[in-house]
Formats: sequence, C-alpha cells, structure tokens
Amino acid sequence: MVGTPNMFNSKLWETSGHWQNYAEDMFQLDVDKEKFAVKPMNCPGHCLVFDARERSYKELPLRMAEFGVLHRNEASGALSGLTRVRRFVQDDAHIFCTPDQVSSTCCRSAVIN
Repeated sequence: MVGTPNMFNSKLWETSGHWQNYAEDMFQLDVDKEKFAVKPMNCPGHCLVFDARERSYKELPLRMAEFGVLHRNEASGALSGLTRVRRFVQDDAHIFCTPDQVSSTCCRSAVIN
C-alpha cells in the first residue's frame, strides 16, 4: 500500500503523457511560477515511488496499491450519478515486473526492460 501526493508538477504529467491528453480535464494551479495539477490518476505517482531507488530484479514483481482521492475537472454534462464525479476515491493498483513475469492475468503492468 502506498500513498502519493494529491498534486504534482506538470512536468511529471508531461513525462507520463497525461498532460498532452488530459490537461483540460485536470484542476491546474500556478505555484511559484510553475504549473501544477491535482492528480486525476495514480499511475505517474506509482512510477515515482518505483523509481525512487535502484531495484533488483529479485524484488519483482512489485505490486503497489493505493486507495487515493482523485480529482477530474469533467466537462459540463459529463457528470452523472455517482459514476462520474469531480472528486472520488479510487482503489488502484500497478504491477512492475519483468517481461517474462507478464501473464494473461496481469491487467496493468509496467514492463521493465
């Protein structure tokens, strides 16, 4: 179980590719002349946790889970009922593994080369 910050610098979102696709649906803030965004998903934060130190292949597969609060600035009319709200808690998990550890049962994997 991990817990990641609720806000990251836009540079992380750019690196992950989320900024290019989801920036207009993210709550953005200017902090000390830099752009930040409240997280709409956990993936980049989990990658930061994984990358925080060198790891051995013996540690893999590594599973991370987070019950985290996410925020999405959905377009007007896109919100309906409890399935799409602007603030919600998502149970999310990611598996970091080697290519030979990937099986058909893995839903979300970041493959290490």
